[in-house]
Amino acid sequence: MEKLLIYSHVFCGVLVLALGMVNLLNRKGTASHLLIGKIYVAAMWWICLSAIFIISFYRFSGFLMVIAVLTFYSTFVGVRVLRRKKPGTEQLYDWLVAGLTAVFGVSLFGYGLYYFYIKGGFHAFALLCVIFGFITGNAALRDIQFFIKRHLTDKQWWLRQHIGAMGGSYIAATTAAAVQNGHVFFPDGDFTWTLWLLPTIIGSPIISLASKNYRKRLALKSAR
Repeated sequence: MEKLLIYSHVFCGVLVLALGMVNLLNRKGTASHLLIGKIYVAAMWWICLSAIFIISFYRFSGFLMVIAVLTFYSTFVGVRVLRRKKPGTEQLYDWLVAGLTAVFGVSLFGYGLYYFYIKGGFHAFALLCVIFGFITGNAALRDIQFFIKRHLTDKQWWLRQHIGAMGGSYIAATTAAAVQNGHVFFPDGDFTWTLWLLPTIIGSPIISLASKNYRKRLALKSAR
């Protein structure tokens, strides 16, 4: 069972990396974009589920569990936001998933601070816990805040959030692939921990720019 989970996890990971890049370059809203997106999401669901099974029963890691939750939440939001474009249309499970993700993120953030304290100085693991805990908790808490306020200043908020969430899930997949092959980039292993951060540092500005450009094209198109 462990081998089946690992092999299927790796297969879906490779599939996600390939399909994500295709859809990043693909024209948005087309039939091929939607089809590839559905396959991407299905593969990502299995990546998250198999990761949780592997972590829970074979190779436990609280830190990796939170990363799996963050990956799941990014994909979940990317899909759900397309079905709740109007404020107030969120369902109970939207609240539950956001709340659980917020708990995971805040817990990891607090654990990172505690780890800094007991180590008495800088520690790479503690830094990763703080960073990913903040990213996870902040994303979920901002969604909860949106659910409560239900106020829109940008009519294309859902598009921005969709691109950001799906891009975030792709960054998570890229991060996992980089970390698992860290020996290729850093044979001595001294700076392998930086591979947890580089995909986010590089990918976040690219996703933000892509979202801004696409929304600008839509605005120009609607103005004609």
